[in-house]
Amino acid sequence: MNNTIRVRTDWWLLSAALALVSFGLVMVYSASAVSAEVYFGKHSWDFAVRQLAAAVAGVALMLWLKAADYRQLRRGAAVIVPLCLILILLLVAVVTDGRAHRWIRLPGLGQLQPSEFAKPVIVLYLAWFVAWRGKDINSRYSIVPTVLVVGLTTLLIGFGDLGTALVVLAPALVVYSVAGIHRRHFLVALGCAVLVMTGFILQKPYRLLRITSFVGLTEERISADPSLQWLAVRMASSGAARDTDYQARQSRIAIGSGGLTGVGLGQSNQKLGFLPEAHTDFIFGVIGEETGLAGCLALLSAYLVIFWRGWRAWFLTEDTFGRYLALGAATVVVTQALANMLVALNAVPTKGIPLPLVSYGGSAMVGTSLTLGLLMSVGDRVPEQ
Repeated sequence: MNNTIRVRTDWWLLSAALALVSFGLVMVYSASAVSAEVYFGKHSWDFAVRQLAAAVAGVALMLWLKAADYRQLRRGAAVIVPLCLILILLLVAVVTDGRAHRWIRLPGLGQLQPSEFAKPVIVLYLAWFVAWRGKDINSRYSIVPTVLVVGLTTLLIGFGDLGTALVVLAPALVVYSVAGIHRRHFLVALGCAVLVMTGFILQKPYRLLRITSFVGLTEERISADPSLQWLAVRMASSGAARDTDYQARQSRIAIGSGGLTGVGLGQSNQKLGFLPEAHTDFIFGVIGEETGLAGCLALLSAYLVIFWRGWRAWFLTEDTFGRYLALGAATVVVTQALANMLVALNAVPTKGIPLPLVSYGGSAMVGTSLTLGLLMSVGDRVPEQ
């Protein structure tokens, strides 16, 4: 392979990423200005300023990875060390965060969410391992290590954050499917993932409430059916609010109110206490209300550009490691974006999944920026056509 590949910036990809960051900063301020003062007793700019700081750090890291040659990451140490560090941080979060099991509180610095950094690390591991194993991808020496690594990571994340655990599983399923894993192995792995996720749903009653509410099973109907008494007992042990689809309903109202062109930036009514988490997981509802269908389609187009450039890099990159790195990175970002939008539209059960580069959250911003930095490093080194 030629070691002097010409580097050319993928302006489509870089522009899409920077546009999402910029748009996200505007929408975070719009969605949080009122709630910051009324509910948190802060300045209206507080959340926006914090997001700006995270965006500066994230973009800097993204550009640093973009300039670096991804081929230098093919060394085992460059993969194993970050992987071990993430597993340790995830374990620390599970143990020290007794309520949510997802945050590490840093005195004076806020909170760190290790699961967001697990996404680029898992993408890096999958690309390295699949490229290393090559044609032996269906060997038990290939399947077992990946099941252990991805499985352990997913278990540690899923204990407190099922939505992110599903997002982390997505690149593993896509990469191994494209790499040529046998159908029976794929179906067994998929079946195991479904069983584990079912266990996580049963683990916490509020997750059951979200599922039953989404499929139309009210507590009255469950209590009246003798065959579902076990479910009624389990759900009764939850202290969560019973109206679990409230957020999704309010989000749909917001999006529907926006019409074709929206009510205008800063003019959303739903963010005034009606739509919880308006600046975080349900920011898409505010976007739909203030910018309308036009804004939603423009936002979706930016993620589709990332998807397009990721698959372009997959098809055109010469070495296997780079191909799977691009594929995994694009899969994580686009899967998360679509999942967030579907939740906001009440098309799938409610889960706490941030909109990449748009929702408020420092860990999410930096984690996604690192993932896109890996994708850019590959995309900038695609051979000329």
